[in-house]
Amino acid sequence: MIRSLRQRLLFILGGSIIAAWLATAFFSYLDTRQLIDEMLDTQLAQSANLLVVLLDRLPQGDLAETMLHQPGADADQMIAFRVQAGTGSTEADSVGSPAFPTDHWQPGFRDATSDGLIWRVFGATDGAGHLVEVALRHDVKGKFADRVAVHILHPLWIAIPLLGCLIWLSVRWGLRPLRDVTSAVERRSPDDMHALGVGTAPDEIRPLLEALDRLFARIALLLDRERRFAADAAHELRTPLAAIKTHAQVARQEHDPKKCAAAIDGVIEGADRGTRLVEQLLVLSRVDQDAAAGASEALNLADMAVECVAQAAPKAAAKGIDLGFGGASCDPAVVIGNADLLGVLLRNLLDNAVRYTPAGGEVTVSVETLEQMVILRVADSGPGIPPDLRDRVFDRFYRVVGSGQQGSGLGLSIVLRIAELHGGSVKFEVGEGRRGFAVIVTLPVSGQGQKPAR
Repeated sequence: MIRSLRQRLLFILGGSIIAAWLATAFFSYLDTRQLIDEMLDTQLAQSANLLVVLLDRLPQGDLAETMLHQPGADADQMIAFRVQAGTGSTEADSVGSPAFPTDHWQPGFRDATSDGLIWRVFGATDGAGHLVEVALRHDVKGKFADRVAVHILHPLWIAIPLLGCLIWLSVRWGLRPLRDVTSAVERRSPDDMHALGVGTAPDEIRPLLEALDRLFARIALLLDRERRFAADAAHELRTPLAAIKTHAQVARQEHDPKKCAAAIDGVIEGADRGTRLVEQLLVLSRVDQDAAAGASEALNLADMAVECVAQAAPKAAAKGIDLGFGGASCDPAVVIGNADLLGVLLRNLLDNAVRYTPAGGEVTVSVETLEQMVILRVADSGPGIPPDLRDRVFDRFYRVVGSGQQGSGLGLSIVLRIAELHGGSVKFEVGEGRRGFAVIVTLPVSGQGQKPAR
């Protein structure tokens, strides 16, 4: 397989030109042979008719002398002449003239054989009954036709290398825009994501340039997101690390066992917060890059929710929170998605609900199928989020002031990203008993054309 576009074009164009040349040469040769045959036949007929005229004007004794001086009167016997009387006797002929049978002779053209040679013969008669024959050897006729045909085809032979050079130059010139694009990309610095621009590029490579520009735009967006993510992560990690350092310094200097223990508890709390932040950062990075999503499969979201509720029950019980599953609709809540990512979504929602719900509160999880959509609802009786701040909770590292909890500010960002990867959406409502906070995640049911996690 030819991988080079230039070589492929040269092969196709060169092969087409050669094939066309061969066809032209073949049919030109056939036409030339036919034309030469017709021309030589015409000359044979004219020579025979000329001899017929001479028979009427020359004395019989001078006829033989005239025949000897004809062009065919040579030892090579390429052209022959013969005059026979009506009785069958030869009155005159050229030197070495072959003897042709005349039993069924008729005026006109015919092919005859003599001594293994094929002759093209034309015969004519005069008013006195004389038979005049002029003959030309077939092999001489063929050689002459070949020489003329080759001479005619000489320009075609010369045209082949010229056409080859023109094709090579044309292909090289035609592919120049591709070389320009390659050169422009190679000269770019790694952080240069500006659009190449279509400019005066040919229509054939405009889609390629537009696709490259879209790719550069996506890469620029990704790099900008990564830079902001790294800056925000460094800023957020600085807080727990500073707290750990402060508590460690207090513990080292404090001699009171109770105060020392409190400082150590502060170190542990700061380490836990830093650990959770790192875990959330890793999850968010995985979801953003969509690198570890794995294969999609049919999943029963209600069964997954029950399992996650059971896992969160000990933590809820420690705060005296009534955590329960509110049941599911009769229709199976089956979605196409990635089990790991949907598990992360459920755990983040439950963790947020338990974290921000005060002791003695309630957290309820429900799953139902409505109008070809699976609706997951996680409601709590916590303080909720003011309506004017709800749009900001999807921002990374954003935390509601006055919540009394030290979260990472990434949980709902992760939930939204996972929902979008599965073709779903996220919205907020008032929680249980017209108080608190509720998160509603809507996903298409299996087979409804959702975008599965890749």
